[in-house]
Amino acid sequence: MSHHLWRVSFACGMFLVAQLYAQGSSAWRDTSTHRIRFVSVEKNVQLEVLDWGGHGRPIVFLAGGGSTAHVFDDFAPKLTTSGHLYGITRRGFGASSYSATDNPADRLGDDVVAVLDALKLVKPILAGHSIGARK
Repeated sequence: MSHHLWRVSFACGMFLVAQLYAQGSSAWRDTSTHRIRFVSVEKNVQLEVLDWGGHGRPIVFLAGGGSTAHVFDDFAPKLTTSGHLYGITRRGFGASSYSATDNPADRLGDDVVAVLDALKLVKPILAGHSIGARK
C-alpha cells in the first residue's frame, strides 16, 4: 500500500470513529428518576450507585459485563413499591473508577460488600445478570 493511500485510509478511519463516538455520546441522556452517589470502596476507587427510592427491603441490581447500573433505569422505578431500589456500576465501567493494579472482576464481591456496608443496607436482595450474578 502506498504511503498516500495509507494516510487517506487512516484519515477516513479516524473520521468514522469520531462520528460513531459523537453519535453514541450525544444519543443517550439520563432521564431516570434515580439519585446518583459515589461510594468509596478503597483508596482512590469510587463506585457509582444509583438510588431509585422506594420503600421496604433493599433490592440491589448488579449490572453485567460492559454495562452500568443505568441498564436498569427503565425497569427499577417500576419496582419501588416492592422495595428500595439501588444499582451499582462496578469498577472500571461508566462513571465508576478503578485501580489499575486490580482486576475489576476479581474485586466485584468485595466491592458490593463495601457498598452495602457504606449504605448500611440490612438483608438486601441482590439481583444481577451476566458477571453481576457471578459472586
